[in-house]
Amino acid sequence: MRCAIAVLTLCLLAAACTGTPPKPPLPEGEYRPINLRAAPAHREVFDFVYEGDILGALPALKAVAPQIQVMPTLGQAIPLPVKLDLRGARLEDALRAIGMEGRGLADVVWNTTRRPGGHHVYIVFLEPEQKGIQQ
Repeated sequence: MRCAIAVLTLCLLAAACTGTPPKPPLPEGEYRPINLRAAPAHREVFDFVYEGDILGALPALKAVAPQIQVMPTLGQAIPLPVKLDLRGARLEDALRAIGMEGRGLADVVWNTTRRPGGHHVYIVFLEPEQKGIQQ
């Protein structure tokens, strides 16, 4: 009788273990050690004032929008003065304004990937044939 109860218990236990548990949910959100203070949240809207060469505009923008990663400039750089006074601007608005100040001589390129290391921005100085200028 004890043997029959032991066998029955083992069979029930084996049947219960054959089912696979559901997969745990994928982690979301920010993970950081609890003993460190959280970094200040990125402001969605900011003021941006800059006057100088276009090459310094992106590093100056990083001071108010730290989520961007400024990459090296492409093309033959030329001196190009810009003047920006943006109030209540979003990141996209500020980048567009810098690009407009490029006057067709330089473009601002923005990679909008939201994964870690995303938000790459850089300036591309255009070649004469890209500017539509005939030599």
